[in-house]
Amino acid sequence: MRAATRQAAGRETGGPPPGEIRALTGLRALAATWVVVLHFSNNPGSTWAPVLEPVRPLIMSGWLGVDLFFVLSGFVLTHTYLTKIGPRAGVRSAAAFYWNRLSRVWPTWIVVVVAFTAWLTLKHLTVGGLHVHEADQPHVDVVHLLAQVFMVQQWAQPMVSGSTFPGPGWSLSAEWLAYVVFPVLVLGLYRLRRLPVAVLGAGAVLALLPFAWIAATDATHEYAWAWLLRIAGAFVAGSLTALCVRRVQPTERVRRGASIVAAVALVWIGVVVWWSAARWGDYAGVAVLAFPVLVGALAFADRGPARLLSTPWMVTGGRISFALYLVHLFVFEVWWTAMDVVPHLQPDSTLASLGAPLVLVAPFPLAWATWRYVEEPARLYMRRYAPRTGPSRAARPAVHERAENAGGRAPDLTMPLQRVPVSDAAQPTLVSG
Repeated sequence: MRAATRQAAGRETGGPPPGEIRALTGLRALAATWVVVLHFSNNPGSTWAPVLEPVRPLIMSGWLGVDLFFVLSGFVLTHTYLTKIGPRAGVRSAAAFYWNRLSRVWPTWIVVVVAFTAWLTLKHLTVGGLHVHEADQPHVDVVHLLAQVFMVQQWAQPMVSGSTFPGPGWSLSAEWLAYVVFPVLVLGLYRLRRLPVAVLGAGAVLALLPFAWIAATDATHEYAWAWLLRIAGAFVAGSLTALCVRRVQPTERVRRGASIVAAVALVWIGVVVWWSAARWGDYAGVAVLAFPVLVGALAFADRGPARLLSTPWMVTGGRISFALYLVHLFVFEVWWTAMDVVPHLQPDSTLASLGAPLVLVAPFPLAWATWRYVEEPARLYMRRYAPRTGPSRAARPAVHERAENAGGRAPDLTMPLQRVPVSDAAQPTLVSG
């Protein structure tokens, strides 16, 4: 009996070592860049089309980066909060969690919403035309502005198009809904944590099967309430992946095998993307079945793709990925409006063709500045006022804060600038995108 208890306890303390999982931070950079390139593919003109044609299937499936963010969020939040709020429901633990999420995503979001609203107002008063360069236009009025301030703009909308001023805001609203229900979800997850690894892993993949099935049979990912199916399936898949990872001991054999599995998962995603393009349909959603496998493998992997994703450049990209996700369309919208009204910037003009690559890169330094001077300072400031969950937790060292940074951090998708004592609520996030 004692031996069995010790064995169960050993399995309970499995999983990756505490702290940031750098490969998952780098994966966030990859997911965000995938979305950015997809949106820039709408850039008017055909000058660069021959160059991009070989990778066009990969570019056009960039919307999958959002689903990857959702899986990462579920993984990181469960990895971080399972034992903090899982054993029993509590007002303090839930309040600390909500404040943590709010401090992670809301300041940057508000800055982007205010900037985008100011831009739309200026555009209306000067050049006029469409609000944004999309088929479905957002409602620019006080009611819809308030909905975005509270990040609930997507909750009553069956379709994502036109639901928010900054286009990517729909996924932040969807993820905020996931945050709202997470303290209840984690109560159930806590009671599933001792299930066999195979059961948890299969559950993670099965959670994404409904969305993948519709993609395979109907060749689409855009239909009424698809966003709700995407966030629910991906978030649960990430959560179950975190439970699965907790049950695995990080031996050398596991790390070596995980590195191979991560590489195979990436290859499989690429195969699905090109298979979808070959069939002239939107079947790429089938690739989501590999996302929990990829995330779980990268939690242990230490070579191959994990080594590349753990490089300083990729890790930095992961840390600014939330800001990048929010600011990139603002940059593109300004550029596309300039192309509408400036004669020398007409599509396929010399100046427009030379400027396009610069505009594609421009969101990255802007995202870094937003992360460095808005996101992180605001997060640290708000967390001074975080609800306390108990005196023993209030002064935990910053190493616990790093635990949520992309492998540790949540979609919620970022990281601390300095070592400071923080409360439980100070855990970062992977935020979606």
